[in-house]
Amino acid sequence: MTVTRAHTTVGRAAKPARERKRWSTGEIVVMAVLAVLVLIVSAPVIYALLNSFRSYAEITQDPMGLPTSFTFDNYVQLFQQTDFGEALVNTLIITVTTVVLLVAIVPMAAYGIERIGGRTSRFMYILFIAGLMIPFQVRMIPLVQGFDDVGLYSTLTSVILVHLGGAASFGVLLYCSFIKGIPSEVEEAAYVDGAGRFRTFWSIVFPMLLPVTSAFVIIQALGLWNDFFIPLVFLDSSSAGTINVAINRMVGLLTSQWQLIYTGAILAIIPSVAIFAAFQRYFIKGMSIGAVKG
Repeated sequence: MTVTRAHTTVGRAAKPARERKRWSTGEIVVMAVLAVLVLIVSAPVIYALLNSFRSYAEITQDPMGLPTSFTFDNYVQLFQQTDFGEALVNTLIITVTTVVLLVAIVPMAAYGIERIGGRTSRFMYILFIAGLMIPFQVRMIPLVQGFDDVGLYSTLTSVILVHLGGAASFGVLLYCSFIKGIPSEVEEAAYVDGAGRFRTFWSIVFPMLLPVTSAFVIIQALGLWNDFFIPLVFLDSSSAGTINVAINRMVGLLTSQWQLIYTGAILAIIPSVAIFAAFQRYFIKGMSIGAVKG
């Protein structure tokens, strides 16, 4: 009798546990929608990946076919027959240099605007925000003419400077909203100990900005790596350009190197996916904290 009651008690306890594992109708619908969205987003990438292992003849004869063999001949030819290697180095230089300069300059600018205060700081803040409202197409022709006059046109420096000017406005807006939530008493304690503004910022304030800095770095790094329009405008045909410009140059009026285009697209995607996958949690944390502080 005792054993029967024990089995009954265990059965009653196990039944709710099994019921909790069942998905509701709403959860099933949400998962189905997510699965469809993942398929839609990943389909072009999978298509490009498969075609990166196919020859030009196979792609033109049967665009939706599967590779007959998985070889890396296209990847070797991409670096041997095109300027993709140089373009890859140019993209890396532009991305790393711009991100380092942004991290070194933008947080200090936002800190000065928020802490110094006054009409001058307010004017500087409005000036930065105005940079977000002016379309790049309006500034494009004067910038090209200006860089050409000083001998910087078709150089990596011109691309880096244009990116700095464009990203600084967004960075100041992001950092200012975060710095507002940092208590000034922490900085006053540093002043009492003899630290100046410069040391106080880098030793006390900047470590507190790491969450928003990580989000800012990821946003800018992905945007710089995948940018196409600015390098296309400021780097002429004498330069290898960036990876996206190099891929665009493989598309011709009469013939296009489709096997190399798909291969280059896959190589361009890999760093972006790797960076976002590695720092996804920092990106989400930084954006959520910045939203709460703002």
